[in-house]
Amino acid sequence: MTAPPELLTFGALRAAQVPFRREKPLLLLAYLSLRGPQERRAVARLFWPDATDPMNSLSVALGQLRRASSTLALVHTTDTQLTTTLTCDVPALLRACADTDLSGAQTLYRGAFAAGLPDADLSDELAGWVTATREHCAATYRDLLLGQARQAAETDALRAGEWAAQAYAVAGAAPPAPPLFRELHVLLRAAGHPDVPLLERDAASLNVTLSAPAPPLPGRQAELQQLTHLSAGETLWVRGPAGIGKSALLRAVPAGTLLRARTGQPYATLLGLPDLPHPPPADGPGWARHLGAQPGPLLIDDWETCDPESRRALLSLSATRSGPPLILASREGPPTLLPQLILRPLPAGNAQEHAETGGLPALRPAGRGGLSLADAYAALLAPHAPRVRQLLACLGVQDTPDLRATQAALEFGGDDMAAALERLRQAYLLEGTRPTAPAALRAWLDTQPSLETEVLTLLAAQLLPTDALGHYLRAHALTGSSDFPGFQAALAGRARALLAADRHVEAHELLRPHARSPGTRLLLARALDAMGHHREALGILGDLPDTPLVQVYRGRAVWRLGDREQATVLANAGLNGDMEARAQAFNLLSSLALAAQEYAQAHDGAQRSAGLFLLLGDDLMRLKMTCVQAVAAQHLGLDVSALLREMLDAPLDHLPPQMLLNIGWVLEERGQLEEALGYARQAAASAERTHDLSVAATAWNNVGVLNHKQGHPEPAAAAYRQAIGIARQSGEVRVLAMALGNLAELQESLPLIDEALNILEGAGHDDLASYFRQQQAAFRGRSGET
Repeated sequence: MTAPPELLTFGALRAAQVPFRREKPLLLLAYLSLRGPQERRAVARLFWPDATDPMNSLSVALGQLRRASSTLALVHTTDTQLTTTLTCDVPALLRACADTDLSGAQTLYRGAFAAGLPDADLSDELAGWVTATREHCAATYRDLLLGQARQAAETDALRAGEWAAQAYAVAGAAPPAPPLFRELHVLLRAAGHPDVPLLERDAASLNVTLSAPAPPLPGRQAELQQLTHLSAGETLWVRGPAGIGKSALLRAVPAGTLLRARTGQPYATLLGLPDLPHPPPADGPGWARHLGAQPGPLLIDDWETCDPESRRALLSLSATRSGPPLILASREGPPTLLPQLILRPLPAGNAQEHAETGGLPALRPAGRGGLSLADAYAALLAPHAPRVRQLLACLGVQDTPDLRATQAALEFGGDDMAAALERLRQAYLLEGTRPTAPAALRAWLDTQPSLETEVLTLLAAQLLPTDALGHYLRAHALTGSSDFPGFQAALAGRARALLAADRHVEAHELLRPHARSPGTRLLLARALDAMGHHREALGILGDLPDTPLVQVYRGRAVWRLGDREQATVLANAGLNGDMEARAQAFNLLSSLALAAQEYAQAHDGAQRSAGLFLLLGDDLMRLKMTCVQAVAAQHLGLDVSALLREMLDAPLDHLPPQMLLNIGWVLEERGQLEEALGYARQAAASAERTHDLSVAATAWNNVGVLNHKQGHPEPAAAAYRQAIGIARQSGEVRVLAMALGNLAELQESLPLIDEALNILEGAGHDDLASYFRQQQAAFRGRSGET
């Protein structure tokens, strides 16, 4: 157990077990206990600013404290500092309130902080600290009491009113803010508490406008008419779940005597009747005579919590069919055959209102009594078991509730699931499988992040990865964690689909914050590589296990960065893997062979890769490899008509940039330059939109070549410069040198040819270097250089 505080500050200042009552030295102890070690001079100026010698006044106070206790050192001093080891009750109160320890807080809070301390004896700065501490402690304690009132409001208005009155009367508290004034007013008025006039006078003196009474029961006129026209001796049982408006309906009955259910002693409920004889009736017959003589309708709210004796007396009166009209309201059905009025949700005026209220009066602004929508919804859920609330939360996080997955996630038995669903439907919180007030449920869930995270992750584990990902992402937003079981698998499934559709930027944005497993880290590296961030991709790949598939993607990155030899080694290593690794390995080998003008190998590799992707069911990758096969076949002088027709028949909007590029090249080789230029431009624009920098650089280079061939030097030069800028950004050595060399050829610039050769020879691209050496020699021959 925690030791009790040694310094007591609520009410009069005092030190436990020390008979010392001087207020200013005790305030000094409280200040040191709450603020920690302090400089002597600063304390002296704070406590005795008007003294001739503040340090001397401090010394006098310290002497008084030393003499106050011979066994307990109240203050520890040095030449420059003061401190105390005494524990104070302020932190203890704040902890009790935070832990909702009502008993502990009530024991500690005996009055306002430093009550009775004359402000005239304090400096402005010290008085400000006392006031701030006093109001903070009082407000924290008031919030605890108000929480009790809110919790009791749905089931026991009288008890809620008592808590509200205590909250309003907390000593030392600042006047409530207007919304809190209004909430307290609603709670006190619902209980018929005698402090209502006091609160209304205080509100008027502070110019706080309290909520005007709501119009008389909008939407319940027919029900009110039925209650108002009951004849003497008639009994009507008003039935409905919490929040449906039973209490409001009973309060609206004119000239009626309304009793809220009570327990604790025999006839506790009936003892609330006005004008009881003294002493009140002692038995059933006596109460029957008294009840039968009541002048107007007798209305009993919360029948299910009435004391048994009152219930028997009221049912006996009902059986006589005499006396005043009797109206009994309950959440459950009647114990005997009685006429019933079953209250149902009100019709919603519009979609927004229906989303917020579901037709429940307790969720309408006028029915919330100053509570937020989330708190009003929480009050409706209070009578339900935690498992029922968990079920409602689980259904609420789903766009289309899946009962099978929900039952498995929450481990409900069949009968328990059916019973919980029926309970929610009877409370009008559920219609079919959908929450009736989704906006209110959402507002409540926003105050329950732990519960929402729990149901999201339990539910996600029962769904297909494609359906589970949204739940995992929401759980991440609530907790910051990406380590939920199943999250990485769901993430990988979505990322693969995005990459397969060449939506690299979306894949990167999805993976960057969440990728933790080797599989999702590989997908992140693939997205980065496709976007032209080859070095960053290679950094991630270097940390992954040396699987054949990882080695293929390393090979792709190092090739982009100019290391053809290492890329070939890594591509061949991928041939030792599974079908996916082999398909990607042949893909890379065909690209390497095509770049090296080894067209037969390129054609073979592309054909093998296309076949493997066909077996894998990846039609887009198969079509991409068909394009590469067509390019190689064109170089080999083979008939590409069938391959070209297959590519051209594909829906253009769905073709990735690389395919557009390859189609353009085939058309170029067939002499269809204008059509080829159109495809090259589309490839460049599409690649830039998807941040595929490698393809964008190549496409702009091709746009330049096609303009160059058609005798348009200015657009050709602009396209080459665009390709150079993108290739420099992505680190594409081969494309950079190629575009630079093409620009040099266009402008007949020998220095640019020399720079292109320097880049190519350093990266091992001998085939392209050989071409530009020929161009270099030709330029020199034309200019007379040797």
